[in-house]
Amino acid sequence: MSEIIVIKIGGVASQQLTSSFIEQLKTWKDAGKAIVIVHGGGFAINRLMEENKVPIKKVKGLRVTSQSDMKLVSQALLDIVGKDLSEKLTQSGLANLQLTSQLEQLIRADFLDKDTYGYVGEVTSIQTAPLLELLHEGKVPLLASLGYSQNGDLLNINADYLATAVAAALAAEKLILLTDVKGVLEKGQVLPELTIDQVPEKIADGVITGGMIPKIESAAKTVEAGVVQVLIGDDLTKGTLIHKG
Repeated sequence: MSEIIVIKIGGVASQQLTSSFIEQLKTWKDAGKAIVIVHGGGFAINRLMEENKVPIKKVKGLRVTSQSDMKLVSQALLDIVGKDLSEKLTQSGLANLQLTSQLEQLIRADFLDKDTYGYVGEVTSIQTAPLLELLHEGKVPLLASLGYSQNGDLLNINADYLATAVAAALAAEKLILLTDVKGVLEKGQVLPELTIDQVPEKIADGVITGGMIPKIESAAKTVEAGVVQVLIGDDLTKGTLIHKG
């Protein structure tokens, strides 16, 4: 199998794919790389919830999701964001498949903390065989940030966490967590790289703060799990590269 690159993209970014994003995907494909895209869709979920007069609540950055909310969450992720992303890639000449009915077999999850978050899950296992089959066919699998419990409950999963689980399960060459910042900033400058040994001291020193802490800690765990490197930034080729060192 060719080297695998897993890309996590946010819902807003997926609606505004740049020509440079598409060209980079094509460059990698031409070089024999295999690509998996994991997407979120917070903006689309918010819009549907507002339209349906459902209150939006977050705890520690994670969306509190009731069982009845899951219909809106899955509609936003699959029917709005995923469908649109698939159409844009197809129009650009990139063969892809939006995984919908297959998610129950692919992504197993358990309740993160049902009392606090409701139907929010953490990944327990990824079934890699169907993904590898699509990659062998030259397609880009598109995975929404959803999973299923052992009892068949549909769960909302943080897209960063799902992407890291997929990258680790596939032993990917690289995981790219696209975000709205250029990377980890120190004294106003983007740190080009971080070894996993440096992460705790950068957190203690206040260089890595707020929502970037779980992202970086998750990236470090992904490297420890066997993924060679994790890139965090607002570009497919630039940002902060996290590796073992």
